[in-house]
Amino acid sequence: MIHTKALIYILAIICHFAFVSCNKSDDPGNIEGEVKLYLIEEFEKSGGMFQIDEGTVVTKSTPLLNYGDLLSYNASTFTFEISEAGISKVKNLKHSVHGIAFAFKANQELIYTGYFWPSYSSMSCDWVTIDPTSIEHNGEGVVSLGYPGPHPGSRIPDKRNDARVIGIFKQDHKLIE
Repeated sequence: MIHTKALIYILAIICHFAFVSCNKSDDPGNIEGEVKLYLIEEFEKSGGMFQIDEGTVVTKSTPLLNYGDLLSYNASTFTFEISEAGISKVKNLKHSVHGIAFAFKANQELIYTGYFWPSYSSMSCDWVTIDPTSIEHNGEGVVSLGYPGPHPGSRIPDKRNDARVIGIFKQDHKLIE
């Protein structure tokens, strides 16, 4: 009988320490937060014609697309499904053949930058792009490396599937793999 009580007591202590040591912040699978897309207010270019020096980026204070506007993310095709409200926000932008600079942030931390670059533009872009006309027509924003595609010799850092972004979408069941 004494052995059974001692065993139960030891198991209780082990369980207590196991639960106490499992803080939310220590669990890499438990990510909180939101991903948002902001328009960029100020930035400098570096490298190629349109490459954004991310150390100089100042975003607008209010996001263009809130986390609720980003319905899902397909990590294989780098495609965001955008809500009706988000589609309206993109439609209301004054599109430019020279692009409109944006920044993706996760928990207010800059992940990557790019441009809304309309498919009717005759100019090419050597940076990350999203075609806003695609969002307007089918509610999907495909994040591409360069427009109309990657330029030979260009070096665009591919941060589209950053672990912080993937973790947030995965936790909220918004990730399509």
